[in-house]
Amino acid sequence: MDHEKVLKLIEEAKAFDAQIDERISNGHIPDLRNCKPCDWFENNPWRRPAYVELSFGEQFSLIRDAINEHVENKGREEKVRILEVGCGPGYLSLELSRSGFDVTGLDLSSKCIEVAECFAAKDDEIAVRGGLRYVVADFFDAHSLTVGSFDAVVFLGSMHHFSDIASVLDHVSELLKSRGIIIAHEPVRDRVTHGNAVFVSLLRVLLSLQGGFFKKYTIPVDADARKQEFERLFSEMRYESSEGENFQSVNDNEAGYAEMRPALDAQFDLLEFSWRYAFFHEFIGGLRFNDHQNIELASYLREIDRELCRLGVLSATEFFYVGRKFSDR
Repeated sequence: MDHEKVLKLIEEAKAFDAQIDERISNGHIPDLRNCKPCDWFENNPWRRPAYVELSFGEQFSLIRDAINEHVENKGREEKVRILEVGCGPGYLSLELSRSGFDVTGLDLSSKCIEVAECFAAKDDEIAVRGGLRYVVADFFDAHSLTVGSFDAVVFLGSMHHFSDIASVLDHVSELLKSRGIIIAHEPVRDRVTHGNAVFVSLLRVLLSLQGGFFKKYTIPVDADARKQEFERLFSEMRYESSEGENFQSVNDNEAGYAEMRPALDAQFDLLEFSWRYAFFHEFIGGLRFNDHQNIELASYLREIDRELCRLGVLSATEFFYVGRKFSDR
């Protein structure tokens, strides 16, 4: 691996080390079943357990159900083996293990893995229901991962941090058992449109005028102000600065839909595909009516988002993909 790539991996790990340190120190509990209200989050689903269930809980259910439907393990006594690539603080790996799977969570961030292991240690039933271990390593340099040993490899918001998707999927195929599956639930910010930005700007202003959003947004005074706001929001929704630089981590946005989907189709037989949402996940944590109204409105916004994407009014900016290892056709 060249020196520049090594430095970027180091910077990537540092960014997520710092992020999880800050979150944990402010009361964050990365556990779908045991999370608590956390007012430190201004606009994030982790702010309230109900938002977590609407967003991350739904993602978990999709992934769990896909594993149950598509992994071919009839007549086998051993547990289904799952690898989650880029597991972060481990909430998905933890929940999959609770569902009876034997799970390995892999991440570059040693701090994230430390947190993941801490919360896993609090669950006494994991060993009975499933199995769980965490590994700190680069995906391409994780020597503890055995070739041909996994029934499923899962990416939840992590594949888009890789620049060479074809090489990633080559390695996934190596790690999968015969007829193993890949599952990807990914943001695709290259699909953010200016129409998406205009719609979100309108929604923010309307909610703000009612005192129901975490920031105050005013009606732009003229056409130039509107144009500037739409451009600013367009960049924000792409997780980029106005200069086009990533603002979450150095490797964020390395791949979009234009890179991921063709590479997936070149390596795997498609089993499932669906578009997900355009704005919902990054919006509901900012609601500021009373808790009952917030939860009702969050549920409504989720359904409106889904319908607007279905109708093609908004461009969906995340997708769900399940494919079977190509070589086994």
